[in-house]
Amino acid sequence: FMLNRRIKEIARNMETRMAAVEARLAALEGGKPGTPAAAAAAGGAAAAPFVKAFDELVAEFFAPVEQGAKVCGPDVEKSVAAFKEALAAQRDMLVVASSSRQPFDVNLQKVLKPTSDLMGKVDTLKDRRSKQFNHLAMLAEGVQCLGWVCVEKTPISFLSDTMPGSEMYGNKVVMEFKNTDDAAQADFAKAFKQFLLELQKYVKAHHTTGLAWNPNGGTGYAGSAGGLFAELNALGAAGASATANLKKVQKDQMTHKNPALRASSLVADMSKPAPAAPAGAKAPAAKKAPKFSQNGSKFFIEHYEDDRTLSVTECTNKTAVCMVACKRSLLQIPGKINTLQIDGCVKTSIVVESCVASIDVINCKSCEIQVTDWTPMITLDGCEGAIIYLSQKCVDNDVAIVSSKCSELNIVLPAKSNDEDPVELPVPEQFETRVRNGALVTTHISPVGAWSRVVCGGSLRMSCASRMGPPRFPRRARLGFQGRARLGTRAPGGGCVGLHSLPGPP
Repeated sequence: FMLNRRIKEIARNMETRMAAVEARLAALEGGKPGTPAAAAAAGGAAAAPFVKAFDELVAEFFAPVEQGAKVCGPDVEKSVAAFKEALAAQRDMLVVASSSRQPFDVNLQKVLKPTSDLMGKVDTLKDRRSKQFNHLAMLAEGVQCLGWVCVEKTPISFLSDTMPGSEMYGNKVVMEFKNTDDAAQADFAKAFKQFLLELQKYVKAHHTTGLAWNPNGGTGYAGSAGGLFAELNALGAAGASATANLKKVQKDQMTHKNPALRASSLVADMSKPAPAAPAGAKAPAAKKAPKFSQNGSKFFIEHYEDDRTLSVTECTNKTAVCMVACKRSLLQIPGKINTLQIDGCVKTSIVVESCVASIDVINCKSCEIQVTDWTPMITLDGCEGAIIYLSQKCVDNDVAIVSSKCSELNIVLPAKSNDEDPVELPVPEQFETRVRNGALVTTHISPVGAWSRVVCGGSLRMSCASRMGPPRFPRRARLGFQGRARLGTRAPGGGCVGLHSLPGPP
C-alpha cells in the first residue's frame, strides 16, 4: 500500500513540473496554447510547403528513374527500390522537422538512423562482379546526396561536391549504351542525373542554410512524457494486483541472513569484480563457404581450405584470376592469362604458366608462386614468408619484382644446368639512407661475406667467406605438394622436380 501511494505521488509531482516547464517554453517562444504557432506545431506537418515540394520532386523526377530501371536488369531494379525506400525515410524525417524543434545530437541520431540505414543498403548492393556495376555505382554514389540533412549552413556546397562521383559512373553508362539497341539504359542514367540536379534545386529553395526545423514545434522525436505518466498511474491504480506475480523470498533464501548461502557457488560474490575481457579481444570470425565462380573472363576463387585440386583451364590472354582468403591450397593455371591476383591467402601455392600483365600478391603469409614460362612483373605488398620460383625465361628477360612492406621474401632462380642446383636468394629488408648533396641516397645492407644458399634434396647447403652472421632465411624450401617430390630434389634422369611432378607415398 505504501509503495502504491508513493508511486502516485511521484507521478503527480513529475507531471506538474513537466507542465510548468512546457508552459514556460511556450511563453518564451511565443507559442502559447491557442496561438497560430502552437496550432502549426501540432498539426502542420503534412501541410508544410517543403514536404509537399519533396513529394512533387519524387513523383515527377524519380518516377522516370524507376521506369528506366526495368530495362537495366534485376540488380539495378533492386538498388533503385532501396533508393526509393531511402527517399521515403527522408520524407518522414522532413515531416518530423516541420513540426519539431531541432533536437540535440542524441535525438538527432535517432531521427537520422532510418535514412542512414537505407543509404547503407543501397551502397552494399554495389557489386563489382555485376555486369551493371556502373549503374549500381552511380546509384550508390548518388544516394550519398541524401546526407544533405546533416549539413548545416552549406548543404548546397555538400551536394555540389557529392554529385560528381555519381555523374562519373553515369557518364560511363551513357558512353557504353548510347547509339545502341539498349539506348534506354543511357536514358536511365540521364534521368537519374536530372533527379539529383532537381534535388539540389529543392534544397536551395527550401533548406538554404540547412534542414528547416520548426522553432515553435514540439519534441515529437523524443517520445511523449504522457506515456510514462500513464504507466506510473496505472501501476499505482492496480494496487495489490501490481505485485501479485512477484515471488516471496523466504528467510532461508536471503543471503544477509544465511552465511552458508553466501559461501556457496549459487550466489555470486559481488565484492569481487568479475574478470574483465582481455583488451582487444574479438569474437572469432564465422567461416565462409568456399566459392569458385566465373563472371565473363574473370575467375574468383574464395575461402578454400586444404584443397590441392584447384585449377583454371579456360585460359586466354584476357582471363583474370583472383584468389582470395584461401588456406593450405594449391591452384594450377596451365595456360596464358592476363592477370593473377592473390589476396589474403595463407600457406597457399600457385603454379601459373604465363601472365601477360602482372602477378599481384597482397597481404599473404607463407605463400609460394611458381612461374613456369613468363610474366613481365610480380608485385608483393604486405606479404610475409613468400617464395617466388622463376623460370629461366623470366631471368633472361629481366622480370621486375616490386615489393613493399614485405618480410622474409626469397627468390628461387632455376639451375643453369642439370649438374647444378636451384639458388635461393633473399630480398633485402634492411636499408641505409644517407644525405648527399642535398639528396637521399639509399642502399641495402648485406653481409660482407659471399653467402649462398642452394636447395638440394630438400635440404640447405651454405658457405661463407667471412664470420658475419647470415641473412635471414625463413624456413627450408620444401613444397612436396602431391607426394614425395620437393622442389630442388633430383629426378632420376637429372634436373629438378617441379611443384606437381612425382605423385607417391609421403
